[in-house]
Order: sequence, then structure tokens, then C-alpha cells
Amino acid sequence: MPRSALDRARSVDRTTVSFAVLTLAAFGLAATARAAVAWATAGLGAPARYATTAPGDADVFETANAIAVFGACSAGVGVILFGVTLVLAVRRHAARRLPSVLGLCTLAMVVGAVVAGFAAGSETDYDAAAGLVILRTALVGLAAASLPALGLAVLRARARRA
Repeated sequence: MPRSALDRARSVDRTTVSFAVLTLAAFGLAATARAAVAWATAGLGAPARYATTAPGDADVFETANAIAVFGACSAGVGVILFGVTLVLAVRRHAARRLPSVLGLCTLAMVVGAVVAGFAAGSETDYDAAAGLVILRTALVGLAAASLPALGLAVLRARARRA
């Protein structure tokens, strides 16, 4: 009996898609929080940005700090969800080249983190250096989160060959 278009096999299951959407949402919240902190502190002027001299500046900085903490937590959750999503994808997908693709992507993240670290060390502008340090930290976190999926993909590939 022919299968309908709705019954055809999915290349990615719903659980993996759900975790991928949650991962994107967490990273979106982190990026939004970073933009909100930059927006909140940009209007204060250069002298007030680093030293709270005006009466209302302390409230703005407390709010900005709370938003920054929320953004950092969202980024951490996003990294964990990224690792879980990769493990789910490896468990449910039997692609032969998956270990190679994951290995190359992880290596690219590590190389990018090293380059960002060197670039941050030679940067003279504080804001640019801080941005590069954040990029370096994000790439290292994502590379570390992909290691369990990479290990699982390698083990599955070895088991298929044996």
C-alpha cells in the first residue's frame, strides 16, 4: 500500500528537532540579553558608563547586571542543550560520515577559539578584546559540548565496521 506524504520517514525525529529549537531559543535569549545590556549602558555616556556618578546610574547598572547574569545562564543552558541535541542526532542517525563531520566541526571550533584568544591578547581596545574573549569562551564551550557526541559517533562507526 502506498504511503502518504504525511507518513514518509523523517530524516530527523521530533525529539531532536525539539531540542534544537530549545537550543536556538536559549542562544537567542542570551544574544537578546547581551544586546539589552549594551543598549542600557550605551545611553549613560562615557563617564557614567564606568563610574556611577549620577543618582539614577546605580539602578541602571543593577538592572544591566541582572540582565547580563540571565544572559550568561541562557548561554550556559544553550551549550548544554547543544551537546544533548548532538548526542540525540548521533543516536538516531546512522550516517557513515558523521564522525568525520563532527570531528572537523569540533576541530574548527577549537582552532577558532585559539585564534580568538590570540587576537584578544593583542587587542588594545577593551570592548573589542572583551568581545573576542566571549567568542573564545563560546567556541570552547561548544567544542567541549560536542565531545560526547563525537565519541558516540566514533564508537558507533567502529561497531558498524566490526
